[in-house]
Amino acid sequence: MKIIGIVNVSFSTKDGNTITGKTFHVTSPVPAGQGSGEVTDHFFLSAAKLATLDFTPELSQQIQVLYNRYGKVASLVLVDPLDSTLEVD
Repeated sequence: MKIIGIVNVSFSTKDGNTITGKTFHVTSPVPAGQGSGEVTDHFFLSAAKLATLDFTPELSQQIQVLYNRYGKVASLVLVDPLDSTLEVD
C-alpha cells in the first residue's frame, strides 16, 4: 500500500475524552485477474499507536498494514523497496 494522504484528526468521545491521531489514505493495486488499476482505502491510527511505530509515516511511503483479531488496524510496517522477501497485499 502506498500512502497518498494524511489527515490530522481530533474528536471527543461520549465520556468527554479527546482522541487525536491521523487518518491515512492509501492505494494498492487491484489483484491480478480481478481488474486493473488501483483501489483506495483509509484507516485511522491514534496518536498513542503512532508513537509506538518504528518510523514516521509520510506521503509516498510503501507500507504494510497489520490488523488485530477484531479487524482493526494495530500497526504499520514500512516496506523496504529493496527487500523482495516481504509480501505486500
